[in-house]
Amino acid sequence: MNKLAKQIFIALCFVIVSGNIFAQDDPLIPQSFAVDTKSQTMAVIDEPENMIAILNRTADGFKVTKSILVDATKGRHDVQFIYRPMSVAIYEQNIIFLASNRDSCYIEVVDLKGNNIYTSPKFVGNASTFSYDKQSKHLYIGGLNATGYNVFDIDCSAGFANIHIDNVSSDKAAYMNYQVPKKSEEIAKHDSTGLGLTMIAMSTVFFALVVISIVLMGFARALHSAQKKKAKQSIPDKQERKEAVGEFKAGGNLSGEALAAISAAIHLYNDELHDEENTILTIVKVEKRYSPWSSKIHNMNVYRR
Repeated sequence: MNKLAKQIFIALCFVIVSGNIFAQDDPLIPQSFAVDTKSQTMAVIDEPENMIAILNRTADGFKVTKSILVDATKGRHDVQFIYRPMSVAIYEQNIIFLASNRDSCYIEVVDLKGNNIYTSPKFVGNASTFSYDKQSKHLYIGGLNATGYNVFDIDCSAGFANIHIDNVSSDKAAYMNYQVPKKSEEIAKHDSTGLGLTMIAMSTVFFALVVISIVLMGFARALHSAQKKKAKQSIPDKQERKEAVGEFKAGGNLSGEALAAISAAIHLYNDELHDEENTILTIVKVEKRYSPWSSKIHNMNVYRR
């Protein structure tokens, strides 16, 4: 049974993967490697050197034939403005790579030998990936930023060598910048005066206070009932209390001598509770031993006559 389930799982995975492959030939995912099977050429992003390395197959394997510097990084401190390679691909015997920094990006097209064919102007936005539609001849560029995402649609129907983009608002490049609305903006859109937000905040506070009051009152009642129950358990039964009261009433006719004796006994008992104080005062005289070091006579000058 386990073997059959494993085979079914493998078949389902194959169907899902193959469906994704045939549904989208070039997904919009950043790529660090690109291979052209006809010319046996490979383009690789060299992140440490900030370059695009072009490799060709030789008898000993692949060999770097050319390296394209994306942006110089040595001796610079404005790290946020340095362009870095984000994705690379090979379309129609052309190597295309996307470089981006914090605020803008650009694409560059070179042939398989590394010769420059086209370098686009800087696009406003932090793009990280691109994809090419072979049927419509459109190059799609996209990326996330701090407030939303940017999408560029570049028309490449005339070929990668004939792309002409004056600015991102021209017909050759459709540009869209989607900014995710903030929570404060959404609230302001539905509640411009802020009355609803104030009512919600105040009702939440009052509701919390009511809940806390109910909890404290319930806790106090539970504690009081527990103490009352414990006190009832320590008090004798009604029958025992009646018998004790009856005995007290039975001995209620006491004479004056008996009451005086009881009072004297109570008085003596209270006096015995105090400790007896010793009123003898002792004075101990402490004699100080004579020491010539403190004698004043040694400080006087002796004059002989």
